[in-house]
Amino acid sequence: MSGPEQSGMNESLPRVEQHVLIHSKCDSYRVEKKLGEGSFGKVVRCRKLDTEEIRAIKILKPKPNAGKAEIKALKAMRKLDADKNNLIKFYEGFNYKGHTCLVFEYLNESLFDFFVHRKLFPLHVSEIRVIAQQLLVALDALKSIGLVHCDIKPDNIMLVNHESQPFKVKLIDFGNAMKTSTLEMVKRIQALGYRAPEVVLGLPLDEAVDTWSLGCVLALVFIGRHMYPVLSEYEFIRVITQLHGLPEDEVLRRGSNVDTFFTLTEDSGWTLNTKKEYKRLTGNSFDDLPKLYPGLDDPRMLHVNPAKRITPRQALGHRFITMAHLSCESKGPYVTLARANMSESQLEEKRLSKRKVNKNKILKL
Repeated sequence: MSGPEQSGMNESLPRVEQHVLIHSKCDSYRVEKKLGEGSFGKVVRCRKLDTEEIRAIKILKPKPNAGKAEIKALKAMRKLDADKNNLIKFYEGFNYKGHTCLVFEYLNESLFDFFVHRKLFPLHVSEIRVIAQQLLVALDALKSIGLVHCDIKPDNIMLVNHESQPFKVKLIDFGNAMKTSTLEMVKRIQALGYRAPEVVLGLPLDEAVDTWSLGCVLALVFIGRHMYPVLSEYEFIRVITQLHGLPEDEVLRRGSNVDTFFTLTEDSGWTLNTKKEYKRLTGNSFDDLPKLYPGLDDPRMLHVNPAKRITPRQALGHRFITMAHLSCESKGPYVTLARANMSESQLEEKRLSKRKVNKNKILKL
């Protein structure tokens, strides 16, 4: 969008065109191009003048407290190794013409854009495994510092450089991140389509909401479309009930919003508020999904009860990630591809670790 005839979105942001210089207290950046724009503001690709390194600068709209929550989360994340834990690297924050600016490492493209460019053609299971492993590491790291991302979706998962590092990904955009201890204060988080059932039903929340979202992302790139409806919470709950069965009694009794979707009677117990059938193209129950999409036979990332949902650390030990179930099949084409993809990802992690060790040695000299 451009020009004064468009919405007021651009009018509330400074004109940041190619070759414009942006100065912080520590560095200067030359704008190369706009990468994206949304309700938050815009993101531009810049070049750091002294080192010629490429950076991405997020320029926020001048709203009250703009960027404060994100900066707080990013500061908390400084305890973590961004490369090792597959999290975007944050460099600095500053004010530019009344706008909060956040400087990040430059990453290639989002998983959403990558998926669209391949016309929503599903990824190979061996590719999904590599993505899953890296994001589970990221979620486990966030859990270790009591942080919940709250907005995991393909738009917020970036491919670092798909040509040189195939399926190397990082988690970005911590504008909605919250401490686990403060989640009870919110009513709505996450984009519908990646929103955990406990959010919709009004249950106590914890980091399990991120695991659900990741499960939805992996399902999307596996089957080529959303597993759950993205337009209506009611349709979402109806499909949840149809695919997974009626939520457990302990879930329904704890939710503050349950009455919106279910009714409890002495005769029938819990029932959905309408009995109209919702037909899905993929089958009528979750038990049918393995037949339609082999590999979805252990849906613990999408367990409706957050207390029983698999944790990131448990998932990292799952046979899907470890490939323990493939140990006896050493020469098949699928096994060869799966091991090659995972080995490439792990090799890159070792390269990064070695580079950091060498850098630390030099600094100590």
